[in-house]
Amino acid sequence: MPTSPEAGQATRVRSPAALGRAIRAARSQAGLTQAELAERARANRYAIVQLEAGHETRAIEILFDTLAALDLELSVRPRSG
Repeated sequence: MPTSPEAGQATRVRSPAALGRAIRAARSQAGLTQAELAERARANRYAIVQLEAGHETRAIEILFDTLAALDLELSVRPRSG
């Protein structure tokens, strides 16, 4: 499976760090700064920095623990249509 979503393919995401890498790659491919992404996401730049760095929040920790408990994985890919 490709390692970045910009190729139009899915990227496996099994950890906060992998999620951060996928988001950073997609943001870069879109030509956005962290501040521009934060504005579009209705978040602050610090939140984007933390997300891209793979920092775990309790919500992200619960998400990945739940996926693992159900033997599921998250995939990141560009939206279609």
